[in-house]
Amino acid sequence: MKKSKNAEKMVLQSKADNKAEKRRIAEQKRANKAQDKKQREILRAQQRAEHEKVIAAKNALAAERRKRRILFYGKIKAKLKNRPEGFSKDGNRGIIPRVELEVNGDRASVAARFVSCGIKFEDMRADGGVTRFKTRKKDLHKVIAILDEMCYNYRISATFGIGRVCAFWLSRCGLIAGMIASVVCLNIAYGYVWRVSIVGNDKLSDAAIMSVLDASGVSVGSKKTVVDGMKAQSALVGLHGIADASCVISGTTMYVRVLESSDYTEPVGCAAYISEYDATVTRVVVRSGTAAVKRGDVVKKGALLASGDVYSTAGELLYTGECDADVYGNVAVTVVADISPTYVEYRRTGNVERRTQVELFGFGLGKTQSTFASYETVARKTNYDVLLPLYVTRYEYYETAPIELTRDIDEAVKAFALSKIEEMSFSGKFDYSYNVTELVSGLYTVHLFLSGETIVSTPVDTVPVPPEQENTTDNDK
Repeated sequence: MKKSKNAEKMVLQSKADNKAEKRRIAEQKRANKAQDKKQREILRAQQRAEHEKVIAAKNALAAERRKRRILFYGKIKAKLKNRPEGFSKDGNRGIIPRVELEVNGDRASVAARFVSCGIKFEDMRADGGVTRFKTRKKDLHKVIAILDEMCYNYRISATFGIGRVCAFWLSRCGLIAGMIASVVCLNIAYGYVWRVSIVGNDKLSDAAIMSVLDASGVSVGSKKTVVDGMKAQSALVGLHGIADASCVISGTTMYVRVLESSDYTEPVGCAAYISEYDATVTRVVVRSGTAAVKRGDVVKKGALLASGDVYSTAGELLYTGECDADVYGNVAVTVVADISPTYVEYRRTGNVERRTQVELFGFGLGKTQSTFASYETVARKTNYDVLLPLYVTRYEYYETAPIELTRDIDEAVKAFALSKIEEMSFSGKFDYSYNVTELVSGLYTVHLFLSGETIVSTPVDTVPVPPEQENTTDNDK
């Protein structure tokens, strides 16, 4: 009986302990969630603060630029505004003849004497003991008599009237004539094609398409009224390798869009192909010309593999044309290179220079060179080809500085091996291995061994002469 009661107590105690443990785990989870939430809020606050700093810096930079711009515009306005001695609105214009005088005397005395004598004057002002005013030209002799009587020194500084008005408008005739000439030139230029834009040609060259367009009467500088878009389109469709084409003039640009044939391959030809490696020939693909080797032949580097010579069944040379071939072979190559455990990487320092170039009719205005010794360039070109072929290019030069960094020599060796494997362009299975030796100078020498099937043929412009023929020729001489 006692044992059963003790067992019940132990069961109850175990359940209580489990509940307490569950409560503790739940409280721990809530505490962890609260802690994570607090950390996330702190991180968000930091990110907001950093974002606000960036925005504040941008606003400060924009305010500084705006301030400099206002100062710059103020200087321009100050230089362009009307001067007192120029064509101002306070009496300098008009057809009534007037004279401006400068008198070394008291302004009040001069004005009082003129009023008492009935002489009209205007724009009287004093500047450092010198009184300036304007009067009618017919009253000039009276003014001079009064000034001589007052023993004042005077000087006639300027005259105004119909002559001055004519000079005023003549000084602006150049601007008006330039505006009229600009409008006329724009209207004339708008009637010509100043640019040909070709898109859609991946295999055909721009020169081939332009030759067809030139033959159909489309070229830079052609009149729009003379250009026949349908004729140019028909000529392009007749070109081998083009399935469809369109020619549309917009503004002063002709946009040529071509659709190449899916089965078109760009013709490639040369005089002959020689071997780039010591190899055993595995495949010979000759599209034009005659093969000089067959499968299983062992060739040396520089040996003739194929040429453009075409022979008859009797072995007679018929003609020599272009050769187009691919010769594959098994090669075994050893590459030796020295690799340094350090390398130099160019990184931006934060200094930036900006340049703007305006291009019109192929002529560029503006500097495009940077003063940095080392830099990275970002160029953005904007096309304003509406009436004229106008392009504005914005260059940004980011200064870079060399920084010496260390690298894992194993990773560097693997990267070197992969680059050589990609350069070899193996067509099937291949094997490679390498050995690394550390030198006293701190460098590492890599011996890379590559073997497999790859293209061994390389094009040449002239057919190499076999050694047997060279010896025969020398003996004949």
